[in-house]
Amino acid sequence: MAVFRPPTDPFVTFDDGSGEGIFSYLNGWPRGRNVFKMTDGSFQESEPSDPSTIAHTYHGGHIHELTAQEEADLIAAGYGDYIE
Repeated sequence: MAVFRPPTDPFVTFDDGSGEGIFSYLNGWPRGRNVFKMTDGSFQESEPSDPSTIAHTYHGGHIHELTAQEEADLIAAGYGDYIE
């Protein structure tokens, strides 16, 4: 069974550059992006203002098991590099 790992943004950091404070102890980490499958069959990464137009949400930072149809749809939408 194929799995989908939504794309990530390179790094999220909280350090303000001063080297002081609680956030100076935190290392950054990749931030997952949500991928929304719309009711018209298209995909987008920006959340639509009308939630009724969302057919399925692939949450960033999570691993999603795919059916054969989901895999084909994601590959056709350009997300093939994120499928294992």
